[in-house]
Amino acid sequence: MNETHWPRVWIAFLAGCIGAFQIGKTFASLTLIIDELALSLVQAGLILSLFSLIAAFAGAGFGLLSDRVGHLYMALTGLLLSAGGAFLGATAGGIEILLVSRLVEGLGFILAIVALPSLISRSASDRSRPLAMGIWGAFMPAGIGISMLITPPLLEWHGWRGLWNDVGFIILIWSAILFIAFRGSTSKSLTHLSTADFITSILRLGPLLVVAGFVCYSSLYQSLTAFLPTILVTDYSVPLAQAARFGALVVVGNIIGNVSAGWMIGRGIAPWKLLTVSFIVMGLCATLVFASFSEPVVKIIAGFLFSAFGGLFPGTAFALAARYSISPAYMALMAGLMLQGAGIGQTIGPMMVSSIVEFSGSWNSANLVVFGMAAIGLISAGLLRSRS
Repeated sequence: MNETHWPRVWIAFLAGCIGAFQIGKTFASLTLIIDELALSLVQAGLILSLFSLIAAFAGAGFGLLSDRVGHLYMALTGLLLSAGGAFLGATAGGIEILLVSRLVEGLGFILAIVALPSLISRSASDRSRPLAMGIWGAFMPAGIGISMLITPPLLEWHGWRGLWNDVGFIILIWSAILFIAFRGSTSKSLTHLSTADFITSILRLGPLLVVAGFVCYSSLYQSLTAFLPTILVTDYSVPLAQAARFGALVVVGNIIGNVSAGWMIGRGIAPWKLLTVSFIVMGLCATLVFASFSEPVVKIIAGFLFSAFGGLFPGTAFALAARYSISPAYMALMAGLMLQGAGIGQTIGPMMVSSIVEFSGSWNSANLVVFGMAAIGLISAGLLRSRS
């Protein structure tokens, strides 16, 4: 492709952001849902973690399916399923229907998220592809950040059920926009590739190191963003609303690293260097957040820097995904594998941190997990030196 079709890139990126509303809306309204439906903390945790569990088990399979049947078709199917799940959730009178709705939302979200990077990659020129993929890497923090801004007034207006319906309608509208934007752009038949071709292209050391890095990155990121507000509230008596705003600031900071990574790779900076910097800064900043000697202001600044430099990882990883895929147009399997790694990391990271902190009685002990994950991430980055 000679020129980048930036309108398509941004439309696909915003489709991912809007898909991420399904996560952000739950963060914002979980307290209301717990009160109305009389949920236990275990049930609430399952509602929050269901998307990560689906990604951990099905990411690669959905990616392979998307590469075989068509990326636009899969993205639209995923978005429509996600919207349907939101509408179903709005009718929930108990935990059973709510969990089914979250399952449908999660399946639709993963289907869309593994397909959309391929649409972006095919819309970008070789020169602009690293920047385009870096922008895509920011879809999650951007989507969650936007949803944190728009959901409070919607909740005040017509409650969490109205919010669920609002998100469903927004997804439906953007699905139509995505279809109009990409209709005909993927009509040219591409070379038919066998399943063996796809799998062989992925089962190499380079792609597997990126996936391993995603496990480490997601473990660190999910643990810090989940527990930083809790630390501020329980250990330093920071008001809950203020702690939530600091948490949102940390999440949004991740966008900086994603976009910067794509820009720097496009200007010749070696990806392994960016990954190395990312894990070093994440490790140091996470240590400050969990250390008992650091003051709240230090923890907040360290959390923001953790997220901003941490964003170098997904931005670089998606740029590498386009390189490691059998072709830039067929990267859904690679995206699915990375999503699977992210799902595993998001599941095991908070579990390891919470378990070791509960056993020791001190947040300091969480740094054992930080050191381990950062070290594995640095080893993966170093091994990528000769393969990126």
